Formats: sequence, C-alpha cells, structure tokens
Amino acid sequence: MSSKKARRRKRHEQDEDSNRPRLSPVALFILIIGLAMLVTVVGAVVFRDRSDRGDPPRPGAVWSAAHGHWH
Repeated sequence: MSSKKARRRKRHEQDEDSNRPRLSPVALFILIIGLAMLVTVVGAVVFRDRSDRGDPPRPGAVWSAAHGHWH
C-alpha cells in the first residue's frame, strides 16, 4: 500500500509534467500572422513581374505614361 506522502509526490510530479510552458493563444496568433506576412513578401519577391517598360507582358499591351504601367 502506498503512503500518503508517496501519492502526494506522484501527483506533484504529474502536475509538473502538465504545467510545462506552452505557447499562449495570443503568441500563436501573432506567430501565424507573422508567418503569413513572410510568405506574402517572399511570394511577391519571387513571383514579381520582372518586365520593364521595354518588355510588354503580353502581345498587344500598351504602355501608359499617365499610370506608369502596361495596359
């Protein structure tokens, strides 16, 4: 038969295991938003339109000096 002290020690060890540091919901939300922003920036840099004014993006496109882009 286990003593009261042994049961208390076992319960204390279980409580310590369950009280390990976790990521709070706020920190998780901020991390997800930051990750989404990072993916957006990387995607914009990788998939940006590299054509300058001399290279129309498609046949028949017309440069608009007023807007500064191809139409």
